[in-house]
Parts: sequence; structure tokens; C-alpha cells
Amino acid sequence: MQHNQRCAALLLSLVAVMMIAGCAIDPMEQLSRDIESQEVVVKTQAIQTMASLDDPRVIEKLLDVFEKDDQLCDLAAVALVKKGREIERNGRSVSNRIVEDVGRILANAHLAEPFRARAAWTLGEIGSRQAVPLLITGTTATVGVANATLVRECSTQALEKLGYHSDGRSYEIPMGTLAGSVDILPQPEPLGSPDAA
Repeated sequence: MQHNQRCAALLLSLVAVMMIAGCAIDPMEQLSRDIESQEVVVKTQAIQTMASLDDPRVIEKLLDVFEKDDQLCDLAAVALVKKGREIERNGRSVSNRIVEDVGRILANAHLAEPFRARAAWTLGEIGSRQAVPLLITGTTATVGVANATLVRECSTQALEKLGYHSDGRSYEIPMGTLAGSVDILPQPEPLGSPDAA
């Protein structure tokens, strides 16, 4: 009988621990719903929160917004710059997945030119030399048979930020600005504006 009581107590303790552990809330569940919201304010807040969240699932969500939401593409780009710089800071010998993923957006000839141009800007702002070959390809980008002028211009400017074409160009978002937890991400300059040059 005493053995049964011990087993029952142990089982109850195990169930209690499992319930407590199961009650832990995964912030990505709510953020994933928020990022799909029709309300721009809710989506904006989700992007702001995701930028400082240390969870690899964030990158896919930010890339999805970056590639498909013309209203929040710029904010998602800044969040990806933050994430990309964190990878660069934490281990230069590691391939920067964000550079690779944003590079695919830059190379996607089926995307509208502003998304591809913002991808080039993002690669330049991350500051990884890994982006150089992607950006060199971007300097010859086309839309159909026509030159993708904005993509080419942003790719050239990004290469300058990396010191490839010239003595360099300063980052629009200075290094260190996005380090740590950031409550409000800065808005980038509009593409093709004189301030972006």
C-alpha cells in the first residue's frame, strides 16, 4: 500500500511539473498570429518585437513580410539588418543565413524592383563581406529585358558600404545602433532618395 502511495505521489508530482512546463507561453505563437493580422499597427509591433527575440523562427517570418508586404517591407528589412549584424558579431566563420536568404530575394527577377532594391540595401547595411558576390550580380539586374535601375543603384551603394567600389560609404544605420534589445526600429530612407546616396 505504501508503495502505491509513493507511486501516486510521484505521478502527481510528474503531472504537476509537466503542467507547469506546458504552461510556458511560446511568444512566437502570438507573434505569428500578429504578423498575419490585417491591422498594420499589430503587424508593426510584431516586427518590432521579433527584431529583439532570440528565436530562429523569427527570420522566416521577417523574410516573408520583407518579400510580400510593400507596406512593412522597410521595417522588416531593418529587423533583418539587426539579425544579420548579430550573426556577424557572434561568429565570422559561420555563414550568415540572413545574407543568403536576402540574397535570394535580390536575385529573384519575379519580384517587384523595390523589394529587390531594398534587399540590396539590407545586404549593405548588414555589413558582411559574404554579400559581395550577391551584390555584384545585383549591379547587372534586369526586369525582363530592361535594366533594373533601382536594384543596380542600391547594389552599387551597398558594395560601397562594404568598401568594394570606393573608399567606402557610411552605413545609414550606424554599427552598434541596433545592438541588444531595441524597442523602436529606425525607418530607413526611401529608396532612390538623395539621402540614401
